[in-house]
Amino acid sequence: MSTSYDEFSDDLINPIGRQCIAPILVDLLDDGYDLAIRNGPLKDDENMMARLIAHQRLTVCASPSYLEKHGTPETLDDLARHTGIIYGKQDSHRTWVFPADDDPWRRVQPQSRLRMDDLATICDLAVDGAGLVWLPCWMVREHVAAGRLVRVLTDVRPVVFQSHAVWPRSPVMLPKVRLAIDTLVERLPRLME
Repeated sequence: MSTSYDEFSDDLINPIGRQCIAPILVDLLDDGYDLAIRNGPLKDDENMMARLIAHQRLTVCASPSYLEKHGTPETLDDLARHTGIIYGKQDSHRTWVFPADDDPWRRVQPQSRLRMDDLATICDLAVDGAGLVWLPCWMVREHVAAGRLVRVLTDVRPVVFQSHAVWPRSPVMLPKVRLAIDTLVERLPRLME
């Protein structure tokens, strides 16, 4: 049985209210938010609290039409010869990283003609054949199952990022924040498989 993001978010939003959920990178203290989800390493901040809620693996995918036209990358070195749809904001972009035996990370940068700051848009562009993507497994799961995307480099160890719930430090935790965190800890790990 598959649980979609929409079903999960509706289940979560109803008990805690929409004020706790922000789909953008915000400053919790300055912008008045109660809770945020942060992926990857956290910055040390004495004004914030954090709890690990899940791990997410990233995978490289492309549409069958892209692979038919451009070939399937067999190694990480092959990625440099392919078009990638890159996640980035303003003047920065995220290099694709993979665990390496002799170094903590192997950094790879595909050729890029598209850079977006919205993962859902990146996924949609990949389905449309615009290039390779490096996205969370949970995000591409239904597209892979339906044959709209194909995972490549499946023999390469995936990178795994931690996902944390982050909230402003306070002597007393708001009940809606406690409920949100407990719900995320309970439900999010199985959705990110």
